[in-house]
Amino acid sequence: MELRGPDEHGMWEDELVAIGHRRLSVIGPTNGKQPICSPCGQIIVACNGELYDYKKLRDEFAGDYRFMTYTDSEVLIPLYLRHGIEGMMKYLIGEFAFVLYDRRIDTVYAVRDRFGIKPLCWFHDKSQIIIASKAKAIMACGVTAEWDSISLMQSLSMHYQPTDRTMFSRIKQVEPGHILVCKEGTHPEKIKYWDINYPRDTSYSQLTTAEERKNIDEFHSLLYESVKTRMISDMPVCCHLSGGLDSSTIAGMMSNMMSGQPVHCFTIVFPEADTEYDEDLLATETVEHIGGVMHRIKIRQSEILDNLSDAVYHSEGLAVNGHLSCKYLLNREIRKEGFKVALTGEGADECLAGYPHLRKDIIATLSGSEHEDLTRRLYQTNLAITGTEIAVGNTLDCSTLEHELGYIPSFLQAKASIGYRMYQFLSDDMLCECRSHDFFKELLAAYEIDELLKGRHTVNRSLYLWTKLTLPNYILGTLGDGCEMASSIEGRLPFLDHRLFEYATRLPMQMKIKAYANEKFILKETAKPYITDRVYKRQKHPFQSPPLTRFFTKEDFGRLREEFTSLDFSCTGIFNAHKVAKLIDTIPFMSVLDQTIYEPVIMLMLTIKHMNNRFLR
Repeated sequence: MELRGPDEHGMWEDELVAIGHRRLSVIGPTNGKQPICSPCGQIIVACNGELYDYKKLRDEFAGDYRFMTYTDSEVLIPLYLRHGIEGMMKYLIGEFAFVLYDRRIDTVYAVRDRFGIKPLCWFHDKSQIIIASKAKAIMACGVTAEWDSISLMQSLSMHYQPTDRTMFSRIKQVEPGHILVCKEGTHPEKIKYWDINYPRDTSYSQLTTAEERKNIDEFHSLLYESVKTRMISDMPVCCHLSGGLDSSTIAGMMSNMMSGQPVHCFTIVFPEADTEYDEDLLATETVEHIGGVMHRIKIRQSEILDNLSDAVYHSEGLAVNGHLSCKYLLNREIRKEGFKVALTGEGADECLAGYPHLRKDIIATLSGSEHEDLTRRLYQTNLAITGTEIAVGNTLDCSTLEHELGYIPSFLQAKASIGYRMYQFLSDDMLCECRSHDFFKELLAAYEIDELLKGRHTVNRSLYLWTKLTLPNYILGTLGDGCEMASSIEGRLPFLDHRLFEYATRLPMQMKIKAYANEKFILKETAKPYITDRVYKRQKHPFQSPPLTRFFTKEDFGRLREEFTSLDFSCTGIFNAHKVAKLIDTIPFMSVLDQTIYEPVIMLMLTIKHMNNRFLR
């Protein structure tokens, strides 16, 4: 756990409970050691992340509680003493996972933030409960690493494991917005304290100019305050910057707040790729516009392969694209430059329905030539995500989705197309196992479909499932915290301030997707003072590295073939090694589209191999 907290460590224990903490010192660096014990000695807490309203809370409790540290985490103790574990949650703003032990009632609470920005894993058997930020820490306590068969098969079928599981058998996750209650002599129980609740509205209303302006002004105020709050740090703060709207808006607002000090912007560039993937020009234009400092991290295709094993190890997740290695390398460079805190644009698309697959869902509600024209344009302008977020070709059976929801969410259809191609390369035993499950039925069973999905707009229903499944498991966990903390970097996400997010859930769809095609309309209008005209007019492009094989040299192809013909790969028992080798041999002769749609298949197989080597062998 040292990389997650290289600056300080602490321990507390009694006859029942032991709590350890590794600290990345950002707030109160000289006096913030954890675990923290209350003055009465009965409440002990250890927290990972940031609680942003802590100064206000400290002032509020100053007359009733004697603070022992300068850290934000200590406010958890007086909050708990006054409001209890569920009552205190509405006062917490930020990214956090914490454990709180109440010795008076022999109860441990393990709490994860609303969106799952910070990870929290747990293990339970007859003799013990182990809770940790990462699964590898639980393994270090003697729990054997084995594949979780459901997580593995669901990943092979639709990319993501269930939100309450890790990739490892018996090691689970505390779900976002949940509290795990561990009381002496009883089985752990879960309490849900927060969920996304979209309004019961299926309309696509037209708004007046005045109504639009009011929404834009309110959204601007909330976002600006969220960025300002997340810049509170006793350490220097930088930002991740792509060529897109989300991170450019964050960088522009940061620059506006920094009183002449330049914002340090870290950008990934692909010198071997084309402009479909390399965003150097757009990012450079943004940095010049805000008067920032540009840090380019140049990544070649061979480097994606070189660093993939370490990225898998630190993130404990599987990937469908080389962006996993890229995020790992990006944060490594940020740390080398002396930063500990980075603001990112993640969460904007979940907040404001920014993804192309959501536009596909709303376009599907139209008919005739309008439907055909918009669909054609969508595919023509989104080659980079074709096959990962919008489907192409055959898919696994999606009839359960259509039966339960009345339609098939485009992103799940896309994941089913990955599964269809993946099944061609599975071993006979694994294929038989996968076909014995209806993974879409199992997926929907995890959510309150009747209460939280029915009667909502089609886009909001898809967005709910995406935000519950993809956001914590992949965007925040694997690509976010996993790659950030590998280099002791704390990522902060202004778009996932729950107050901003809750406001966005109530917005009319016209403010998110205007005229069925213009995504994140309200953010574009909000961001106008901070971004360039080119970024304002640009269509959404999710961050993707070029397909691993697109710009490979002959030597790189040789290395890739060695990966898939190795004994390590065949010994997993998951794949048919002969069929996989045949696929790799045909990649150089495929069309650009086919190379793109087979990229997630190749990357999933490759990351499964690395996961097996680093954890399970």
